[in-house]
Amino acid sequence: MSSAACTIVSPNYLAYARTLASSYMAHHPGHRFFVLVVADHAEPSVFASEADVFTPVSLHHIGLEDVYREAMKYDILELNTNVKPTFLKHLIGTYDLEKLVYLDPDIFVYAPLTPVFDALDHHDGVLTPHITTPVFDGKSPSEQDHLYNGTYNLGFFGVRRSPQSDRILAWWEQRCLELGFSEGRSGLFVDQKWMNLAPVFFDVGILPHLGLNMAYWNLHERSLTETATGYVVNQTELLRFFHFSGITVSDPAMLSRNTDRYTLADRPDLHRLFADYKAHVNASHDLALEAIPYGFDTFSDGTALNRLARRIYSKHHARWTGQNPFDARGPFAAFAKKLGLVKGKAAPAKAGWSEFNPHDRRIDLVHRLLKTALRALGPTRYDMLMRYLAFISILRNQSVFLDDSKP
Repeated sequence: MSSAACTIVSPNYLAYARTLASSYMAHHPGHRFFVLVVADHAEPSVFASEADVFTPVSLHHIGLEDVYREAMKYDILELNTNVKPTFLKHLIGTYDLEKLVYLDPDIFVYAPLTPVFDALDHHDGVLTPHITTPVFDGKSPSEQDHLYNGTYNLGFFGVRRSPQSDRILAWWEQRCLELGFSEGRSGLFVDQKWMNLAPVFFDVGILPHLGLNMAYWNLHERSLTETATGYVVNQTELLRFFHFSGITVSDPAMLSRNTDRYTLADRPDLHRLFADYKAHVNASHDLALEAIPYGFDTFSDGTALNRLARRIYSKHHARWTGQNPFDARGPFAAFAKKLGLVKGKAAPAKAGWSEFNPHDRRIDLVHRLLKTALRALGPTRYDMLMRYLAFISILRNQSVFLDDSKP
């Protein structure tokens, strides 16, 4: 019976993929490991050396109907996650696999994934929940965060070959390629949120095994003990794989940038685990390969793309069917530049709530304008205004601001 595992990265994350592949193959010597490299580069062999234990795969070779359309619709995080079901379909069909496991690149395997492969004897797909016990302590991530991002963490998914799994992957693929946005206001979160529905629609098993997908989001319920046979979770279950999501490998004190529940200093049980993992990744870098351009972040003349341009394209991409939207001389580039959707060659600055300053004078001005609107409109019409602003804050809906005539 042929079994395998896989992951997805862009070139800048190859060290993580190399680390994961080595850890997986150390415990599954009869398996294969595949790495999909998401970049505008058609020749995959450049991304692996003879010493690597994985088979690289190009984004251009997995059966996407239009690579450039999907790459324009989605930013790098969205694209890497939304091609997942297409990649799984490709691997199962091309390599005649019976069982296949997807793992995020920032995972390390510490023991054979026997519980996963055993579960695939009885289910067409398997998932792991973010948490298995309640948490309500005012820290992040909270139960509300999991309602926002999804019940199951799609850094892991297992699937077996069957007619039912064909239906699972086809359903998931269509949702990812059409509506795989990171867009919490409309209830969407890339490939992950859709899988809330999978156990209802299909034969997808849920694995609450404490040794699977241990990560920052479930540390409130799990602790580690190091033994002669490996790490043990809660002194009961062997640690199968740990998900180092949100890590910065160059920072020895970093647990995850996505939580305030614990720091690494708070968790001495994790010190060696994290130190060893960071050392593995840092030793796996190949700076020349990691410098290969992603290729989908600018027009061909170097003009930087941003989320607004991508969202407008996603709403109206049928206008430019059959044309490469990255071509700076093409009609979409002309449309985007004419309407001011893009500007300059500098990459858009990354910003999150951590950069938000409620005392900024511009924020204070917005608050004063809202107070004025409340007095002028009254509470009922003000509520309607807020509902409209919530709608229009979804960038795909901002087409109403634009000239709707064809370019």
